Amino acid sequence: ILPAALSDTTETFVDRSGELSRERALDLLKEDCEKAYFITGRASADLYEEDCEFADPFASFRGYERFASNLANLQPFIKDSYVKLIEFTQDEGPPFSVTTRFMVRLSLGLPWSPQLAWVWGVRYEFSEQSGRVSRHVESWEVSPVQGLNQLFR
Repeated sequence: ILPAALSDTTETFVDRSGELSRERALDLLKEDCEKAYFITGRASADLYEEDCEFADPFASFRGYERFASNLANLQPFIKDSYVKLIEFTQDEGPPFSVTTRFMVRLSLGLPWSPQLAWVWGVRYEFSEQSGRVSRHVESWEVSPVQGLNQLFR
């Protein structure tokens, strides 16, 4: 259970020249999950390849810096949050991957104070060469229509 601790942590330089060990990558991912990186904006830049693909049910793009910027842009809209990790499963692959699922509840700082709640998942695929996340693919256990209904009720 984690409250949203909002802060701007966009990193300016990350040395990704060396390989990241699987043990270190898993430690970083677990730490990020524990601090609800997708709500707080506090993600470990070293965990991700610079040109990592980030995808969700609506869009896909490449680049860790863009991902970090997107997280920072969402922070002002989140008044309060509750996040609980409900799954952390490793798959030897190939490629080696981790699947996570979280129960997420958000209160948004909009005039009508919408409350959103859903199960949010991510599949992290790791590069065999760098040991870093090369794909970050989100899934939501709520339909787009259900999500919009939560936003506007």
